Amino acid sequence: MINLDVEALTLSELFDLQAQIQREFTRRGVARTSGAIQGEVGERLALAVYGGALPPPGTKAYDLVDAHGRLVQVKTRTLPKGVNRIFQFHSLDFDLALCMRFDRHSGELEWAREYDVEELRLLVSPHAQGPRLPTGRAQTNGRDMTTTFQVAYKALRELGAT
Repeated sequence: MINLDVEALTLSELFDLQAQIQREFTRRGVARTSGAIQGEVGERLALAVYGGALPPPGTKAYDLVDAHGRLVQVKTRTLPKGVNRIFQFHSLDFDLALCMRFDRHSGELEWAREYDVEELRLLVSPHAQGPRLPTGRAQTNGRDMTTTFQVAYKALRELGAT
């Protein structure tokens, strides 16, 4: 058994370790996609940037009630460079959407874009499972929030063990 004191690692070191483990799972054929940790990180970053409160786990349609009372839906994708997928929404029953893309290999936040729901309605494509927004369309529309979220991500990654 490996004896690694993960409690002593910074969040940045934990992210690096998680990325190494994910790459090895992929190399061994155990996993085809990345884990959900970046989704949790995205919600934490939205809370840091917008303020407010996270709703109880399992809340449908939104991930944050921001400091202005807006319902915010947070979507993240963790993909290799050059690969595009979609952001899947179950509904558009929120006020603001935030889409972020992380690099699968480095763990870095590549970009973050914000959309009010009216703009998002014009960008999504209908689908039986809910509206879809391709990552390419997501990246070239909305308000660019990349720098703000990269600063928040850097601060989060530098947090030490608690």
